[in-house]
Amino acid sequence: MGIEIRLLGRFLALRDGEEIPASAFRQRLVRTLVRVLLSRRGEFVSRDVLTEALWPRRVPADPAANLRVLVTLARQALGDPSLLMTGAGGYAFSEDHRCLVDAEMFLARAADAQEALGAGDPREALRGFRSALQIWRGEPLPEDAYENWAHDYRRRLLGEHVQALEGAAAAALMVHMPGQALAWADEAVGHDGLRESSQLLLVVALAASGDTAGALAAYDAFRNRFVEELGLDPSP
Repeated sequence: MGIEIRLLGRFLALRDGEEIPASAFRQRLVRTLVRVLLSRRGEFVSRDVLTEALWPRRVPADPAANLRVLVTLARQALGDPSLLMTGAGGYAFSEDHRCLVDAEMFLARAADAQEALGAGDPREALRGFRSALQIWRGEPLPEDAYENWAHDYRRRLLGEHVQALEGAAAAALMVHMPGQALAWADEAVGHDGLRESSQLLLVVALAASGDTAGALAAYDAFRNRFVEELGLDPSP
């Protein structure tokens, strides 16, 4: 039996390719518990941390007992009790290879692609970035966008996504695919309009595509925004 869990875009759990319905988890907090543990997969998360994440406004009278119930329901829904491990004072989501997590797959493929790019192999890097970006279905943990426990995990993944877009654009430029580079650079700029590296790739991709006027206009627009919002000039 194989479990796949998606944290990119909406939360989704699949068993042998079939979606596990939300009703199988019985309670909304069970799905939240799974997401909290997966954002720290392999680490034991203390009961205190889990209590704060699950009940930030009103803690139940017996949080430890409530947590045990949620863990039991999560194990039943996933169909593999070994995936959620009990430790001294907390719980952890196992790193068992039978459970695949899309965010982890994205990070691993993007890291391999970055390594290939650093090693001077843009074609292999391009294949790797394509593979990683195909996994990206949307922002991580959108259901938990305003939860404190999810902040660092979301920020890391969103940052890695922009870096993957930049890496893909850079690799595409190296293998003389300016049109594809332009699409990725433009998407990266859309995520952070003040990020110099993304803007530089956009300008270079426009120029490589033969749109010199567009490249100059993009640079001027970026420079003006940089000055207006930060009071600084772009770096040389």
